Amino acid sequence: MSIQFFYEKNLEGVANSVKRKQEQYRKIVRHLYYNDATSIAGIVKAVHISQPLVASLVDDLIGYGMLLDSGVGESIGGRRPNLFCINPDYQYVIGVEINLHTLNLAVFDLSNNQIQKEEIKYFDLEDSEEYLLALVEMIEMLISKLDVPKERYLSIGVSIPGLVDAKLGLSYTHLSVAANGLANYLAERIGLNVLLDNDARIMALGEKAFGKAIDKENVLCLNLTNGIGLGMILNGELHSGKNGFAGEFGHIPIEPNGELCHCGKIGCLETLTSGKVLVQNVKKAMEKGQPTILAQYQKEGKKIDLRSVVEAIKAEDQFAIDQLNQICEYLGKGLVTLIHLLNPEMVIIGGRMAHTGKYVLDPVRMSMNKYAMRRISSETEIVCSDLLDNAALMGTMANVMRIALNLD
Repeated sequence: MSIQFFYEKNLEGVANSVKRKQEQYRKIVRHLYYNDATSIAGIVKAVHISQPLVASLVDDLIGYGMLLDSGVGESIGGRRPNLFCINPDYQYVIGVEINLHTLNLAVFDLSNNQIQKEEIKYFDLEDSEEYLLALVEMIEMLISKLDVPKERYLSIGVSIPGLVDAKLGLSYTHLSVAANGLANYLAERIGLNVLLDNDARIMALGEKAFGKAIDKENVLCLNLTNGIGLGMILNGELHSGKNGFAGEFGHIPIEPNGELCHCGKIGCLETLTSGKVLVQNVKKAMEKGQPTILAQYQKEGKKIDLRSVVEAIKAEDQFAIDQLNQICEYLGKGLVTLIHLLNPEMVIIGGRMAHTGKYVLDPVRMSMNKYAMRRISSETEIVCSDLLDNAALMGTMANVMRIALNLD
């Protein structure tokens, strides 16, 4: 899985020499991407390359357009040093967030700024050639809106629900009709490198790079939308498992005599606590005449889906809050298993249900207090994401850059 910066495609010379120089360039670029503007002396200290060579390499990267001279810094004795930084407009990254019912697209510069964003509502995920063609069309339309040649795009990062083998670029749950795998399909038709992964893991990368998991080593990131996804940061790294299937938290068996799950098994956690279950429970009660402001939403022509239920909870509709409390009992119970096994320092609740804030946090905490060993659970902070709907798109950017800057 290789991504090349634009300047790297034109490096010439003996293979070993080119590889060595490429590694030296990337050490500098990596340091400047993850840190503020830095002087030559600061770069030398960080990358452990001699000062004359660093100065020469930085000059090369400025000539390529990859770096910029960003002025002078504070003096620590003697002349004030020149500072250098990444050129944010040198290349761009495209983020694609595939959801069950919507599609979100964004273009990022190398300073992680979203310079273009598109949300396509009612873009229902279907395992069909027609959906694939529409997806390619949406990405191409996004590219056409910016006056940027394709070679200036570093990569496309894609997140999708379900089982995903990121190394092979394969999506097993959705869009398995794509020839040679979804990543290869998109790369061939769009002409850009594509990195694919599961949505919950991508969200975890977003939290680690830009959210509440910054500087944290062991964090569980829950994607609570229609289903339940789990991304795990363990010992500071994304944990994917042998084939990239780690984190199927929603399919832990909880109720032996429970409902049939869409995975084919009986009584999965997801059949007891998920956005889908919350909406189903709300609709059943409404059919029996349950008083709720959701009935007014329905009269106004609003669809009774997870968005509208979350809206009702935020509006302090007691019925909707009670329904959320009921499913959070199971969610907290399931989380106790993870906390006892992994002893994380933080659990971040993300996805659509994170918009409810305290209304999802409080019952989950109560359930955990009921079932967890206090000595372990008291060391685990439970919070809602600050990134919310941006987590997956930000995660696609983080995923592309961690691969692009990997020095292994």
